Amino acid sequence: MATRSLSLLSALVSFGAAAAEQLPSLPPPGAPLHWSISTGETVTPSSDAIALALGWPGARFDYLHGLSNSSDIGLRIELLYVEENTNNGKFGFGIGAPLRLVMARKDNLLLGVHVDPGLRVYTNSNQTDLYLRAPVGGILGIQATAQLRLAVAADLNLALQTQHGAFFEIGPSFGFGVDYLVDKSLMVGANARFGPQWITTTGTGADFAFTSEIVIGYRL
Repeated sequence: MATRSLSLLSALVSFGAAAAEQLPSLPPPGAPLHWSISTGETVTPSSDAIALALGWPGARFDYLHGLSNSSDIGLRIELLYVEENTNNGKFGFGIGAPLRLVMARKDNLLLGVHVDPGLRVYTNSNQTDLYLRAPVGGILGIQATAQLRLAVAADLNLALQTQHGAFFEIGPSFGFGVDYLVDKSLMVGANARFGPQWITTTGTGADFAFTSEIVIGYRL
C-alpha cells in the first residue's frame, strides 16, 4: 500500500510539474508586457498583433507591427454607423495608419503618445463627406498586476472636411483603457473616450462625441 501511495504521489508531482511548464510565463507586476491594445504599451520589436473592437462609433480592425522597443505602427480599417463619434447617424468607412510611441517607462508606469492619420468617408441618400483625420493623444498606463493593465488618456480629435464647404473639426476627449492578458497571446479589454466636438462653421454649436469599445487582441 505504501509503495502504491508513493507511486501515486510521484505521478501527481510529475503531472503538476508538466502542467506548470505549459502555463504562460508572465512578467512580475511593473514589467512591460511589450504589447497592449488600449493601455499604451507597444508591440514587441519585429512582432505583430491584431485587434478587433466593437462598440461606438462602429467596428474596427487593427494590425500592429513593432518597430522598436518603444514604437509600433499599424493599419486600421473601420466600419462606422455614426458621423465622427457623435449621435448623427450616417454610414461610413475609415482607413488609417496609427503610430504609437512610448516616451518613458518607470517601475509600473508608462507614458505614451499616439497619432492616427487617416481618412473617413460617410454617405447617405443626400451626400457623401470626406474627412482627412489626424487625431493625437497621450496616455498614462499602469501595470496593476502581471495580467492587468489600466490607463487614463487625453486625446485631441482633429479633422478636415474637404467637401460641401470645407471646415475643420476639433474635439478634446478624456477617458480610460483596460487590458487583461488571458495568456501570452490573447488579450481582452475596453476603451472609452468622452468630450465635446466643434466644427468651424458659423452658427454651429458643440456636439457630444464619445468612443466606447470592447476590444479583443491577439499577438501573432
